[in-house]
Amino acid sequence: MRKIIFGIAFIASISFVIFSFTEKKETLNTISQTSSIEKGKKLFARNACTSCHQEQKKIVGPSVKDIAAKYKAEKGNLVSFLQGKSEAIVDKDAGQIAMMKASLGITKRMKAEDLKAISAYIMSVK
Repeated sequence: MRKIIFGIAFIASISFVIFSFTEKKETLNTISQTSSIEKGKKLFARNACTSCHQEQKKIVGPSVKDIAAKYKAEKGNLVSFLQGKSEAIVDKDAGQIAMMKASLGITKRMKAEDLKAISAYIMSVK
């Protein structure tokens, strides 16, 4: 009987440790993702992206919400596009693409980490 009680106590303590670690890891991932989104939002504004792209409505270029929806639906790589390594999948109009080329000159020079943050922000908009 002692062995059974000891076994149950041992399994319970191991389960508690594993659960606690998993919960902390998920919390850290959530915090990291949130800070990446916030950083991306700041970079998006600082690099004048908001002059063409608003969160919820189309002005010059498509809305951030529409960009996110299209990239999710098409499983597109937004960072690759911002680096100039892939074609536009949202607004393929020749005039829009010509205007985007100037902006891509800015994003091509940005660090990959910053582009990932901008992508995280864009993809977070619903």
